[in-house]
Amino acid sequence: MLTVVCLGGGEIGRLGVQSSLREGARVLLVDPDEDCMARSLCNRSVDDADRLLDAAAGDVLYMRGDGTVVLADLIHRWVPDQVVPAAPGHLAARLAMEWYRRHDRELHPFGGPLLRAVAALPAGIVQLIDSTQGVMVTSYMPSGKSCCPECDRPPVCPVTGKERLAPMHRLVDAALAGAVDHRSVLVTVGEEVGILHGDDLKGTLDMLDDAADGATVGIATSCGCHAIVNLFRHEVH
Repeated sequence: MLTVVCLGGGEIGRLGVQSSLREGARVLLVDPDEDCMARSLCNRSVDDADRLLDAAAGDVLYMRGDGTVVLADLIHRWVPDQVVPAAPGHLAARLAMEWYRRHDRELHPFGGPLLRAVAALPAGIVQLIDSTQGVMVTSYMPSGKSCCPECDRPPVCPVTGKERLAPMHRLVDAALAGAVDHRSVLVTVGEEVGILHGDDLKGTLDMLDDAADGATVGIATSCGCHAIVNLFRHEVH
């Protein structure tokens, strides 16, 4: 039985919960808004994430709170099979910063390696660069166009008519390999919403634990066609 934590109860969260239920999962929905859209799918409210471990298949529990904080709390004790990142922002990057804060360490946004990463990527796929925040967004889809619903990512994009050179996560991983000291590229699964494997998130946190003072770190979340990347520099208080 899958154990799923869904962070965010808006439209994406609702779709994530419904998708997980079709897989026979038990789900914990976390959102600060008790009236969020996905709340109607929940069986009951809890104040302890560990209650999910006693739930049955098909149960959806609601917990009020900040999803990143709740996930950082519970991952010390157990790792969910899947995590649905349905709240605004880049979950993996926010989780990494929260994890470091709890260990009296800091990750500072660092745009220094961005140009090296961009130079290693094919022309035309970098959609956004923010050197101040150390953020890069890549996509095969040009700005102003939208992907087809439930696209199965064929070799030729049905919207642009162009062939994908390679899965985006492979391109980003190769670019980060030559730009930073440590990297983690999390690959989403699922058709309706992008879902992360809990073990992959835990592996990212384990990677951070091994980073030396001053090391540069790249954290990305990607599917076959799109990616968001945050770059950091590790520092000890």
